[in-house]
Amino acid sequence: MLLNEIFILMDGWNDDAEHQDALDKTGFWGAQGAGSLIMARNTQRFLIAHRSRAVEQPGTWGTWGGAIDKGEDPETAARREVIEEAGHAGHLVMLPLYVFVKGTFRYSNFLAIVDDEFKPELNWETQGFRWCQWGQWPKPLHFGLAAVFNDSASVATMKKALLG
Repeated sequence: MLLNEIFILMDGWNDDAEHQDALDKTGFWGAQGAGSLIMARNTQRFLIAHRSRAVEQPGTWGTWGGAIDKGEDPETAARREVIEEAGHAGHLVMLPLYVFVKGTFRYSNFLAIVDDEFKPELNWETQGFRWCQWGQWPKPLHFGLAAVFNDSASVATMKKALLG
């Protein structure tokens, strides 16, 4: 293993230790988080993640996201999470949505627009997925995704994206 690869692995461990510390203090994984609701241009459907038993709020339907690592801004983190959690490394158009704030924790939501629907490559954080038409959301929704759908500015952004 090359020395720079070892440093990258060590930084990941440091991030995880800091994320765990934040969870212990605030109840949220990481000091900040970011995630995406994915929309396919070709079908105008939305890809929603079904959270596994191994994560907070298991069994709920939410965004593809997680903690922001050191040196990342929210959009960079959200893009990384789409790759890590859904396996999509292609082109994304990112539109900012609702930012959840509780105490010192912030979670930045994005609409990630892809050209075509794809089959996600799930990891341990997600037990399933669903492509949904607007308003036909599975239940129960994760409280964060429910907040996005209850935010009028986010709804306007998503509807504008649907209109193309």
